[in-house]
Amino acid sequence: MKIFAQKLLVGRTFLANQTVTVEDGQITAIGGGGPADFSVWALTPGLVDLHCHGGQGFDPELNERPLPEFLSILLCHGVTDVLLTLGAEPLPTMRRALAVVQTAMQQQAAGKLPGAHILGVHLEGPFLSPERPGAMPPAALLPPTLAAYQTLVQGYESVIRQVTLAPELPGALELGAALAARGIRVQAGHTDADYETAQRAFSAGFTGLCHTFNACRPLRHRDPGVVAAALLDPNVTTECICDLVHLHPAALQLVYHMKGPEAMIAVSDSVATHGLPDGRYTVAGQDYIVQNGVSRCANGTLDGGGVYLDGAVRNLQSIGIPAQDACLMASTTPAALLGLPRTIHPGHPAVLVGWSEGWQVERVWRDS
Repeated sequence: MKIFAQKLLVGRTFLANQTVTVEDGQITAIGGGGPADFSVWALTPGLVDLHCHGGQGFDPELNERPLPEFLSILLCHGVTDVLLTLGAEPLPTMRRALAVVQTAMQQQAAGKLPGAHILGVHLEGPFLSPERPGAMPPAALLPPTLAAYQTLVQGYESVIRQVTLAPELPGALELGAALAARGIRVQAGHTDADYETAQRAFSAGFTGLCHTFNACRPLRHRDPGVVAAALLDPNVTTECICDLVHLHPAALQLVYHMKGPEAMIAVSDSVATHGLPDGRYTVAGQDYIVQNGVSRCANGTLDGGGVYLDGAVRNLQSIGIPAQDACLMASTTPAALLGLPRTIHPGHPAVLVGWSEGWQVERVWRDS
């Protein structure tokens, strides 16, 4: 198979008028011109979402809406790989969701479940600060101990790829270090940590900040907090919700200029009500309001992002971030955090998104 692209993203550069050759799901060659089976305006690596709870009515913690339908929706938005994210809920609810994800991953391994590829689970809860719960139910939060973690994930250890912890809580640094030693990516989030505590966390195995600025201790000139610690540490990657509601454009530009596209990642943080028409919804007994495409709890608290990653790519460009960097922050950079080769290069998997002008997803290739 040959794919011709007017703009081909290779590394951090768009090459003009290139043809990508794919054989058996692998990129075998890149070159100019020649006949092609497909033609697109732009070709980039597949989008990788490391923070996605659900959407279009689906959430493995909250309801039984079919997962296959949601994975197909993600693929239509260019999301080829996803970490399904679980927030803080009662223990039986979270374990039931872990079982749903584990079964789905087994089905995908057997070639029986199409759509976006599930990379595993991101545990955003329950080891979070009651001072910064965001939309999480405070009653479901737990102290961060290894025993509590093992009780939660017993039988599902292999699906956990990322965990968010509030590092100021007693036991959090020890738990974070233990998880990092097991190869699990650990990040700070939903945290009231001060600058010094955050620095200790980033020296103890924490390598990221969950949805930067949101549900965090605010950045102040005499109390810079976890946000400043993350922005100043070159080894820390910063998640950003790029719906232009959770973060002012200037906040996104600040993170971009300090971190660059190799240490800033776009996430959707999409939730069950994302993608539904404006209106009022009840999910698992909780009331939500969707207005102008953005979901909020009944008390007005923001509840998850308002765009999938293709929308994030468009939004980042709309505030002046170059297209190549917007694409990298939604594809290659998050993929690298989990060791995935998501660059367009001979020998790499052909996990690709074709775009039309205006950065609308036109076609997705994901056979590996």
